[in-house]
Amino acid sequence: MKITTKLIGKDEYITTEWSGGKTTQLFIYPKDSSYKNLNFKFRLSSATVELEESRFTKLEGIYRFITPLDKELKLTHDNKEYINLKPFEVYEFDGEINTTSYGTVRDFNLMLGNGAKGKLESIHIDRDYSSMEVYSSEFKEIFYIIYAYRDRIHIHIDGDKKIIEPLQTFIIKLTENLNLKISSENPTDVLISKIYIMED
Repeated sequence: MKITTKLIGKDEYITTEWSGGKTTQLFIYPKDSSYKNLNFKFRLSSATVELEESRFTKLEGIYRFITPLDKELKLTHDNKEYINLKPFEVYEFDGEINTTSYGTVRDFNLMLGNGAKGKLESIHIDRDYSSMEVYSSEFKEIFYIIYAYRDRIHIHIDGDKKIIEPLQTFIIKLTENLNLKISSENPTDVLISKIYIMED
C-alpha cells in the first residue's frame, strides 16, 4: 500500500502564547507555511484558555473546527447565540467572525485555508473502530490525521500496527484507499482530522 505516515511527539510541537493562554502547534502544512502569514492549507493545534472570558483572534479566509478536551466550553459570535460544548463535542465556524469563549479549558483546533476542505471528527472507541477512506484522484493530496489525548491507542493499516501514546499525532497521507482499524485497551475518545487538498 502506498501510504506515507509520520508520528509526531510532544518534543516536536511548537508552543507560543496568545492573548488567552498558550497554543501548541501540532502540525502545519505545507511545512514552510506559517500561522502568522495565514498561508497554510491546514493547521492542527491544541490551546489552553486560561481566562474566564477570551476573544478569539479573527482569521481571514480560515475555516475552523474546535472541541474542548477536558472541560465544557461556551462560545458566542457577536454575543448573539451561545454554544455550549462538552469535551470532544466538535463545532465548526468561520474564523473571520467575532468569537468569544467562556471557561478555562484545553481545546483542539483544526484550521483550513487556501482551498483546503475537510472536517474534524470525534470518535469514541469502546473496543475497535474501523474506517475506510476512499482515495479520489480529484484531490491533489488527502490527509487522515489521528490525535490521541488520554489513552494509548493502536492503529492497524493492512496488518501494519502502530502504537500512539497520549498527546501524540499520527499523520497518514493517502495515495490510494485506506483500510484502518483503531483499538484501545480502555474506552477512549480519539480525534480524526480528514483534509482534502485540490490542485492549485
